[in-house]
Amino acid sequence: MDLSDPKSGQLVVVDVERPVQGEPGAPHALRVKLRGALEEGYKYILLNVADLTYVDSVWLGAIVQGYVSAIRYGGTLKLLGASKKLRELLKITKLEGVIEVFETEAAARAAFDARKSPPR
Repeated sequence: MDLSDPKSGQLVVVDVERPVQGEPGAPHALRVKLRGALEEGYKYILLNVADLTYVDSVWLGAIVQGYVSAIRYGGTLKLLGASKKLRELLKITKLEGVIEVFETEAAARAAFDARKSPPR
């Protein structure tokens, strides 16, 4: 699994690329990457999971932990390109309305921008 993170202001895009089914340590590497981004001051995480071909409870746990950590740091985590399987897991676990999922990066960035704007 490769993780890349093109950073922009307080927003970081973390791409989960080419995970191998059952690759040991991959969900842990994701947790470390997300925590590191938050500790560096990035409050808003867009997790690109479009290439995540294998999703189980361990992966879901890593995503949820990243989301909770982002909230604790005063930010949030959103998903980009979630597979049907991941969407089903989010629905089954009642996280579908909690962790936002977007099909395009532009739509996700717009949602982050709206969140960062002060209320009027």
